[in-house]
Amino acid sequence: MSSGFNLLKLKKVEDANIKTSYIRHLVVGEDLFSVALFWELRKKLGDEQVKWVCPKPITEKDLVPLGPNTLRGEANIEKFKRIFPDVETEEFEAPAEFFKELKWRPFGGRAKSEKLLWNEEFFTQKRADFDVYALFPFLKEEGLYEALERCRMDFGVKNISRQQPDDLAEPANFSIELSNNDIVKCEHLYWGGGPRSFLDSYANKNELTDEFITFCEEATSPAALYIQMDFNGQVTDKDQTLFIPLSYTHEWGHFVGEFKNLEGGKQRGEFVSFMDIEHTNEQEISKKIRLLKKNLEKIFGEKIPQISDEFIKLSSSSPCLKIDDNLFKDLKNEWQSLALASFNAPMENCSELLDNCEDSKKDISFFARAAYRHQEILQSLS
Repeated sequence: MSSGFNLLKLKKVEDANIKTSYIRHLVVGEDLFSVALFWELRKKLGDEQVKWVCPKPITEKDLVPLGPNTLRGEANIEKFKRIFPDVETEEFEAPAEFFKELKWRPFGGRAKSEKLLWNEEFFTQKRADFDVYALFPFLKEEGLYEALERCRMDFGVKNISRQQPDDLAEPANFSIELSNNDIVKCEHLYWGGGPRSFLDSYANKNELTDEFITFCEEATSPAALYIQMDFNGQVTDKDQTLFIPLSYTHEWGHFVGEFKNLEGGKQRGEFVSFMDIEHTNEQEISKKIRLLKKNLEKIFGEKIPQISDEFIKLSSSSPCLKIDDNLFKDLKNEWQSLALASFNAPMENCSELLDNCEDSKKDISFFARAAYRHQEILQSLS
């Protein structure tokens, strides 16, 4: 890690205690793909060319995917394997199962599950497990999280605005107002929070076309509550994706989860439940967590092994099942200096990486989309 990353080396102008600085490439985001993009850009372009805005310290649990596997569906798996042929995948043919009338029942059978809400249908598809550390080897680098903390600009984004570059030496296409009121101007902006969060952060929406606003609004997605529990023993021998209804009398959706064996005979449960962020509070979250534990006891028995570790995370958004790539192609000329990244980013040059992109079931979603888009951004800088 170079010691040259020093914000004091940036051009700054003081105006009523508000500091203005310039950087050529600015990454905003706190997920795996935003961090990976920052890490690879700075290696490619140099510390003095790339900075990163992230309002919270990053830990391993923020970067390693949470919840049930999100590489699933034949189209997603096939495209992922073609883009990353060196990353081994293990495909599971057994269908996902749902709990009903005191039994586990496969999707596609005679019995019907409770109504699937939000993104739940995605998790009924065949999945493929993979090693995220093989896909992103930088995650294994010693001292990674200490280095990230030294690099991180510890602020949120208050407002985004576009501007016409007026300095040939430091051309700025975007002005970013941070949560401390400081201003960062940049030539290239890499946004990892998804189109909807970009729209919400944009200062003067009257500057935006109806088509761009429509694209961003269509990428709106529910919040995702992730619950990870490590048990001191084995809960179940099932390795399928499991759907546990929140209610058998109301259409409240499911906990979608998977169990994975750990060392020492322990087992980890990875669950996700989708929520309306506008109607979510700490009381509702606590209620859901208690309900999951109660349901696990009902299904697997009251003598379920003790929980030795628990991790809970609420993400304000989640991957969309469908992103309108064709609509964004028509908008790209207006946004040459903006690179939307991560799960809900549009793919710009599908045919260049995938010669059969227009095949059946062509929609690329969730992890496969984020991985594809990440590769696409890096190749655009070659």
